[in-house]
Amino acid sequence: MLKLLFWLVVALIVGLFFAIRNANRVRAEQQEREQARALESVRCAQCGVFVPEEKAVRRDGQDFCSWEHADQWHREHH
Repeated sequence: MLKLLFWLVVALIVGLFFAIRNANRVRAEQQEREQARALESVRCAQCGVFVPEEKAVRRDGQDFCSWEHADQWHREHH
């Protein structure tokens, strides 16, 4: 009976080790994706300034650094 308990504890420790290792790997991959996404930028169609893609304003199929530039570009081109 003592041997069975010993092997159950060993199996539990090994399982926890692999679960923690996998969780750390997933967390590292998520951080890498977030950093890569933060580095992606687009160019404002009105002024040419590069802004992070997540902060850009999208209108009429174009990217802009602000709603003011989107409105200004829209007035000039439509």
